[in-house]
Amino acid sequence: MPLSLPTTFAFSQSSLQAYANCPRRFWLAYVEQLHWPALETKPFDAYEEQMRLGSRFHQAVRRAETGFDPQLLADTLDYPLDEWFAAYTRHRPDDLPSQFVASEQVLSIPFGNENGRYRLAARYDLIAAERDEENARAVIIDWKTTSRPTRRSRLQEQLQTVVYPFVLVEASESLPWGPLLPEQVEMRYWFTAAPDEPVIFRYSADLHAANRTRLQGLLAEMLAGSVQADFPKVPDTEQSRQHLCAYCVYRSRCDRGIDAGDLAQVDDADFFVVDLESSLEFTLDDVEAMAF
Repeated sequence: MPLSLPTTFAFSQSSLQAYANCPRRFWLAYVEQLHWPALETKPFDAYEEQMRLGSRFHQAVRRAETGFDPQLLADTLDYPLDEWFAAYTRHRPDDLPSQFVASEQVLSIPFGNENGRYRLAARYDLIAAERDEENARAVIIDWKTTSRPTRRSRLQEQLQTVVYPFVLVEASESLPWGPLLPEQVEMRYWFTAAPDEPVIFRYSADLHAANRTRLQGLLAEMLAGSVQADFPKVPDTEQSRQHLCAYCVYRSRCDRGIDAGDLAQVDDADFFVVDLESSLEFTLDDVEAMAF
């Protein structure tokens, strides 16, 4: 039997990362869509506040990028948002293209077997692009509000660094700035905790080909499974328990402990929030579907 996913389901970096980290997590979150009464991390109040602040920061930046007066926006913010937003206004890269600026843009591309049943979608904090008669350029920015910046080596391993430039290149022909070559794209992670030290990944044709192979391989693995047993748990090691299971709501169901991990020790690259209200957020109804 084929893997049972909603016909409108679109893969994202989150769902692919869930599978790469632990196939069972993907099964429980995206196939069974299983609600499980457990906390991702503790203390929960601090976690909720961190999520709220991150959402408000992204909202303020989105408004600034779409033309709102930054000073008026700054006047509405309290600590620590006022400091984060001040860091954004001081350290927003001054070399970004300005001809086309898209904030909170969602793009999708066909992803899957020959009948194009599934799509791969990405939600971008910011895409800044430009094109003239001789050249084109696009920069992806992802704003991060974690308490400390993630190491470059960890970011390089994450599927967000694979999916975002891949989708942008594949979708670019239908976008206002026109088709992009991989070497005309770069991705930057910008941290409120280190606003003057963005982590930059330049793209290339070789990387694009490698990413295609990696993504198609992951998809083939997932679609080859049809029952829970085809989606095994991550190996039960101390490292897995500390960095993955401790921050997974399904840990008690999988006999991987009861207590949630400490928010102060979380590695953002390993953190995964199972929010079933948004885990299937990319559907054919709300993405900008690219032509086949």
